[in-house]
Amino acid sequence: MSIKWSDPPWIREQLRRKWDSGRILRSLLMPDDLFPLRIPLKKPQSSEVNENFAEISRWIKSLKNQSKQETGFGYELVEKEMVHRQSGRNLLPTHALIPTIRDALRLLRKEREGDRFLELARLIQAEWPVLQEWIVKHPHKVLAAGADWSGILAVLSWFFSHPRCGLYLRQLDIPGIDTKFIEQRKGFLTELLNIILPDEAIDNSASSFELRYGLQSKPVQVRLRFLNRQQYLQGISDLTIPVEQLAEFNPPVSKVFITENEINGLCFPDVKEALVIFGLGYGVEVLKSVTWLKEKAIYYWGDIDTHGFAILDQVRSFLPQAQSLLMDERILMSHQHLWVREEKPSFTQLNRLTADEHRLVSSLQNNTWGQGVRLEQERVSFQEVKEAVDRLDHNG
Repeated sequence: MSIKWSDPPWIREQLRRKWDSGRILRSLLMPDDLFPLRIPLKKPQSSEVNENFAEISRWIKSLKNQSKQETGFGYELVEKEMVHRQSGRNLLPTHALIPTIRDALRLLRKEREGDRFLELARLIQAEWPVLQEWIVKHPHKVLAAGADWSGILAVLSWFFSHPRCGLYLRQLDIPGIDTKFIEQRKGFLTELLNIILPDEAIDNSASSFELRYGLQSKPVQVRLRFLNRQQYLQGISDLTIPVEQLAEFNPPVSKVFITENEINGLCFPDVKEALVIFGLGYGVEVLKSVTWLKEKAIYYWGDIDTHGFAILDQVRSFLPQAQSLLMDERILMSHQHLWVREEKPSFTQLNRLTADEHRLVSSLQNNTWGQGVRLEQERVSFQEVKEAVDRLDHNG
């Protein structure tokens, strides 16, 4: 049989596409006009009938052998009479007709899944009628969650009864539910909680699950190191503290250095009345709440690449006095032998750079010196670092 004509596996594949799209499950929950479903067949042309009569006969037989007439379920054949001057009158299948949704489920071997979906949909609707539209829109998500639904419904009920509780996730006392259950399903739960909870119980500006629904989130930790023994706290130079506590700290320093790389922070040269904050990267925005930084001289040292300047621009959005350190064309050119490639450059518009910084980042974006030129901060000569810091220290 020619592969250009529709065969039983081809019919099942067309039906499977309806299943994959969720249309069959939606029709099962809310009967519509999907069934009876007519599927046009790829069939022989009239010009082929005489030349391929035997092959066409085998094709018709293969379709009929697996039709509902023979198997008791599945598709029926819609036929059209074709008259040919040599072969006479012949009935040629033009469509596969699937009469009912049950025929479709049985043909796909999805009867069990269909029944399970109805069971789950009714379970969810009984407790949360407001989720009806979501169920219709996402039937495969309903089915995929399967045995998890009893736990999911328990979580939804708890959040509805305890809006913005201020507890850590670990403290939630939901029978049969542990922290990991929620941790592993945050995205899924977010979809549902956004529907069932009142507006006042949701912080739509928050990106994390905890902050969005009023839970206590894990404190953001900031690592810093004092750069002069006179500022050590009872002999301690290296501290990691929650950003909320850092905001209340206000140490006796006049200069604050911010750098991405951990090793650079650990070996940063001695500077009087100074500290270095390190390891935040794009997370540097957490420092926005540390208001005493506005009173200090701020120096940002990052990679000489498009992302390094994007972070510098970000720092200046809340610390406009911030100056760049070791991020100029002279440093870049003097370390040409240490350049690496920036694989995914940033083309974000940067509005807080100086004219020189703008020229440099534009040259990087335009590949003036080569494709994706990048100088990582840890590759900068330590002597250059020391001299730059000494100049700042000397100038007060």
